[in-house]
Amino acid sequence: MTVSSFNTVTLHPTPIISFNVRRPSETLTALQSSGRFLVHLLAPHARTAALARDFSRGNRRLGISWGADGTTTATEGGGEDGSGTAGYEFAALPPLALESEGHTNTKPEYVQPPPLPLLRRRNHPSTGSAHPRKEEVDDFPFVFECRLLPQSIQVQDHTIVVARVVRAITPQKDATTIDHRVQQDAKDLCLTYADTRFWEMGREI
Repeated sequence: MTVSSFNTVTLHPTPIISFNVRRPSETLTALQSSGRFLVHLLAPHARTAALARDFSRGNRRLGISWGADGTTTATEGGGEDGSGTAGYEFAALPPLALESEGHTNTKPEYVQPPPLPLLRRRNHPSTGSAHPRKEEVDDFPFVFECRLLPQSIQVQDHTIVVARVVRAITPQKDATTIDHRVQQDAKDLCLTYADTRFWEMGREI
């Protein structure tokens, strides 16, 4: 799913986000069933704009299926040039264990919740490094792990989904090259959508 209505509701004491989903929606049903999901914020360039367009057209057109080993999902959609979903796959991300949910690996009865689908470039090599590849930073500057809250709102044929951010996954570029006293370039911001078009800050993509 691609959403154009993503908003911050609160930052303190707990970060809360919201977005709108048109009903009926298989994705909304899945969110309500699982209660947990990832939000991928995209970098502002043509490749991620194509990816967002593909995900806005419905799950059936993506050709996505969860891998039999439960670790990765290859996507077959998108263009032949590698644009859109053709260049991406899903990897299994273990969700954050929260004691408030009764999930803590210190308890003998603890059962690891199902993994969450983390989007990444296809044919991801194993580098043996804990640091993300440059392509991951370039495509997904921020990924939020969220827990669905019960305060969803029904407005005509839409549902306003409200969720709590429990973890922010932020693959960063080399920190030694970033001076936070300097105003950041527009390319450091995320992809936006307005007037039926995708934008980098101040420029249409």
